[in-house]
Amino acid sequence: MATTETNETKAKNLPPIFVAEEQFDELSEIAERLADVLPEVSEFLDQELSRAKLMPLSHLPREVVTVNSTVEFVFGMKGRPEKLKLVYPAKDIPEGCISLASPVGVALLGMREGETISWTSRHGDLRWLRVVKVVNRD
Repeated sequence: MATTETNETKAKNLPPIFVAEEQFDELSEIAERLADVLPEVSEFLDQELSRAKLMPLSHLPREVVTVNSTVEFVFGMKGRPEKLKLVYPAKDIPEGCISLASPVGVALLGMREGETISWTSRHGDLRWLRVVKVVNRD
């Protein structure tokens, strides 16, 4: 039971996220498919989907990161700036894109401009990123 309390406490400290209703089922299926090959990413995606507020894509504010958004963000302690498009997992991810089959991709999903999220890597290291701007949302 302590684990549940810990997860609930962690969820309270995370920024709220918003997910497009039209994308939710596919995102849930991705989490299932990743369970055997990338269990830590699958679990992270499941956790994020369970706390997400669902809205129609057309009602989501433009500053919310959705699948197919191009987003500027700062990653890590060194403040390394990135500008990438969040995409569904695929065999070949085009340059300039980040897959939802990665911890960074999952962390970006549903975040708003100006928000910061942190997570623990599979090696136990603390990672974080801050969304600077949603440049384009297809």
